[in-house]
Amino acid sequence: MSRGLVLLGAVALLVASLATTGGAQLDQHLNEIQKQQGENTQAITDAQNELANLKSQQAELQLSARTLSGQLDTANQRLSAAQADTERFDAEAAQLTSEIDATQRKLEEAKAASRESAVLLYQRRSDSAAMLGLIGAADGSGQFVEGKQYLDHVSDKSHADADRVTALRAQLDKKQADLNVASKQADDARDQAASEQNRVQTLYTQQQQALADVAANETAYNTKLDDLKVQQDQLAADFKAESDKIAAILAQSRATAPLGNGTFIRPIPGAPINSPFGYRTDPFTGQVSFHSGVDFGASCGTRIEAAGTGLVVLAGEDGGYGFAIVIDHGGGLGTLYGHQQAFAVTQGQFVTQGQVIGYVGSTGESTGCHLHFEVRVNGTPVDPIPYLN
Repeated sequence: MSRGLVLLGAVALLVASLATTGGAQLDQHLNEIQKQQGENTQAITDAQNELANLKSQQAELQLSARTLSGQLDTANQRLSAAQADTERFDAEAAQLTSEIDATQRKLEEAKAASRESAVLLYQRRSDSAAMLGLIGAADGSGQFVEGKQYLDHVSDKSHADADRVTALRAQLDKKQADLNVASKQADDARDQAASEQNRVQTLYTQQQQALADVAANETAYNTKLDDLKVQQDQLAADFKAESDKIAAILAQSRATAPLGNGTFIRPIPGAPINSPFGYRTDPFTGQVSFHSGVDFGASCGTRIEAAGTGLVVLAGEDGGYGFAIVIDHGGGLGTLYGHQQAFAVTQGQFVTQGQVIGYVGSTGESTGCHLHFEVRVNGTPVDPIPYLN
């Protein structure tokens, strides 16, 4: 018997006892921590993606807000100009009204002068003595001629005033009509500018609110990301603690030389690997989680061979692994075989490389017949591929 076999035999009972009382629980707990780590990592990735999306939205909103701000400035300028036009036309209307009032007064004055001239002429025609005196002027330059000239002058002036007032009134009426058109256009332009200003102001306010919402969401996700990173650190610490416990169980034979050259054969010769080592989408939760081994595709009942020579430290039900076997290969190196249908060896038994140790099944957390295979170094799962021939 080799020195390694003697040492393994000496500690077999102790290792088996330790594995029986704590190995399965520790291994299951470790697997749960790894799953939580995977979920935590996915949550961090989701939060980071959401933050990137929020920053993209923020950039788009800021660009849109700048555009709306420019449009709002333009709308405010148009509204101010339209308001100024309206005020100017209002002032012109007031001035025109004043001119119309003054012209109306002049017209009334001209009418009054005409009435006074007519009264005077009537009065003189009705005064017989005065009329006879005027007619009695033989040389034609008497009072009658002077009176007639006066009356003609007054009449001509009245007609001139009336004509001037009529022309001025026509001019003012045209100006009033033009002013009414211009004032209506100014009012319409002002109303349109005010409507546009209100529309752009509403959009700008909505954009500002959207920016505020994005900023609030960004703050919330930053807080969530910080919390997730704290959880990640805690899970890493928990994982290390559980790995240390499993390593302590395997430490009984770690002082011995490895039983082999550190490489293994495939536990199911020729079987394909359907799921690799590392993070993947969990078939049960749909979340990304850590897969601590590789899955060999094979039908239920297919024989499973020991990947290397060593001591069976666990052969029993192990949580999500279902019926599982753990083999200690010395030097802190171990292998695990999960979801088996049945065992061909027992705990504490020494096995050689290639020996049949069990049969493929679908026990534990399994979606179908396959073998879950792990390689552990000092209790920590590592990628098995580099260890396989």
